[in-house]
Formats: sequence, structure tokens, C-alpha cells
Amino acid sequence: MRIAMIALAMLGLAACDRAADDASEVPVKPAALTFDGADYKDPAAKVAHGQRLAVVLSCTGCHGDNLQGKNVSADDPDYGDMNAPNLTLAMANYSDADFVRLMRQGVPKDGREFWFMPVESYQFLSDADLAAMIAYLRTFKPAGTQLPPIRKGKEFAEDIERGFDNSVAQTAEYRAKPPVDLGPAHAKGRYIAMTSCTACHNGELQGYDGFTPSLDIAGSYSAEELTRLLTTGEGKVKKNLGLMTSVGKDHFSKYTPRERAALVAYIKARVDRPQ
Repeated sequence: MRIAMIALAMLGLAACDRAADDASEVPVKPAALTFDGADYKDPAAKVAHGQRLAVVLSCTGCHGDNLQGKNVSADDPDYGDMNAPNLTLAMANYSDADFVRLMRQGVPKDGREFWFMPVESYQFLSDADLAAMIAYLRTFKPAGTQLPPIRKGKEFAEDIERGFDNSVAQTAEYRAKPPVDLGPAHAKGRYIAMTSCTACHNGELQGYDGFTPSLDIAGSYSAEELTRLLTTGEGKVKKNLGLMTSVGKDHFSKYTPRERAALVAYIKARVDRPQ
């Protein structure tokens, strides 16, 4: 493998030499898909971008605004104890490479079976977005105490029967079956859907039986109604949609207008695609 990489590098250098004679032969590399703000130029902007992503992607929703963790299922003891850990303490023991491996592969540093955190969706984050998130997490000084491991209850077992799996299996499944690619015009919207919507609506946005609907439901929404849902959390007919209302109001409202428009356009195009 190392020899092959060296050979490719030499070919690349040769191509650069030829390009001096004919620049038109050099293919243009497309810009990496990112959330808006990933073109940060200094550490402060990088941290600010990571802070917004931590809200948009619901890191603060599970781990708390202070990132010291909480039992997300405290109001539903039949589900068990879904203890989102204290990230201020966890990050002190994680190198950047350790954290990237967790986010890309679903494998924690200690190798234990990992549940509950939607790394299956976060695996698709661009390098620039993920680096900004790490930079933001590292601004927190270790504080508080660490929560105990999760305790699986009866309703947790029911979710497993619906198709939820541990992080390694979920990550592999989502990678094999991502949301449909609708071409360059909808690439940004698809990227946002992959990193945001799939966490609840499954890898191909087909939903989970008994938990979330297929996003084909968006066919009953106008673009304006979807935009309102992703800004205020307000549904089309039923104003309070429970978890979706909370996510829309508290997290997706932090999308930039450009991000929200791209996501709405992708979701609507997905519904209208030839089946």
C-alpha cells in the first residue's frame, strides 16, 4: 500500500509538470461539502463554527449546554438510563484522532460496545466541520462528575427490535445506504440531511417504524411550511409535533438561511424523484 501511495504521488508530480504546458488538462477538484462557516480563517472563527454545529447537531441537546452530560431519558424510566456522558471530562482523555475514530467508525477509545450517540450520521461530517467541533469541545475545562454507563430498559429493547443497532453496525449500515443522491444541485441539501435528519429518520430517510415517519411525508408540505417547521418547529396541521418541534425550534433554527433553503429543496426534490 505504501509503495502504491508513493507511485501515485510521483504520478501527481508528473501531472503538475505537464500542467505547466496545458492547464486545461488539470481537473478541477470540487469544493468539499460543509456547513456554512467552514471556511474559517482563524481559531476564533473555527471555534464559533464548532459552537453553532454543536447546537445544530444536538450535541448540547443530549450533553447539556455545559456539556457535563445528563440522563436524556430521565422522564421515561421504562426506556432505561440514557446517560449522555460528561464531555468536558471525556475529551481530556481523547486525542483528536481518538475522537475522529469515534465519529467516523463508532468505536470509542476503550473499545466497548457503543450505543445511543448518532455517530452514524456524524460520520459524514466534512473534515473542516469536524475539526471545528473538536476545537469547540476543547474550549471547556474539565468540570463536574462522570455519569454511569447507560442502562437499557424495556423500551430500549423495543427500539432494537425496530432496527436500531450499536454504533458500529449503524455506522456501517448508514454508509452503505445513504440518502439518495440527486446530483450537484442538491448536494449541499443532501449533506445537511445526511448529518442532521438521518439521526432520527434512518439512513435513507425512510423513517423508523413506530418512531419517526419517512420523509416522504414532506410531500404534503409546501417549501414555506417546511421552512417554518425547520425554524419554529411548528407543524402544518398539528402545531406541536413533539420531538420534531423541539429539534426544529432549539436546533434546526440555527441553520443559516442558505442551509435551510438547501435542505428544504433537497427534501422536496427527494419526494418528487422518479420512483
